[in-house]
Amino acid sequence: MRKPWIVFVLLLPVLCLNASATSPPATSPSATPPPATLADAAWLAGTWQGEGLGGWVEDVWGEPRAGAMPGMFRLVKDGSVAFYEILSIVEKDGSLELRLKHFNADLTGWEEKDKVLAFPLSEKSEGKLRFGGISYTRTEDGLLCVVAIRGKDGVVREEPFRFAKRPG
Repeated sequence: MRKPWIVFVLLLPVLCLNASATSPPATSPSATPPPATLADAAWLAGTWQGEGLGGWVEDVWGEPRAGAMPGMFRLVKDGSVAFYEILSIVEKDGSLELRLKHFNADLTGWEEKDKVLAFPLSEKSEGKLRFGGISYTRTEDGLLCVVAIRGKDGVVREEPFRFAKRPG
């Protein structure tokens, strides 16, 4: 039997959108992404640990190299891995795109074998990147990632992930 939060998490990637009343509206598919290179995302490199979705979370980003920044995310809840994400920020058409795939704890995939979720860069400023409904913001004491999620009931809410950078 699936735990209720797993059903919620399964909706996370498919239903991401920008729903904050104080944030700019979600970028439409026809909008041109802002100019950017991996140098604009280099500040994300490193290991980030914290809290989100009611558990312990970790986001690890490699240094930009060869046109991409690889990443890994994991959620640990109730002493067990709930799921993983493999991520990549890539340069595309003079801007950036966030690509990701989800995996259960046993590494079985959520998305179809040849499918990837892709979110073009929709906003860029000093210490902030937004890829549609997923934003990364550098804060005084770490990193805030906010994911906008539409639930089964149609209500959109923003789920914050608060990270501190692990030394080293």
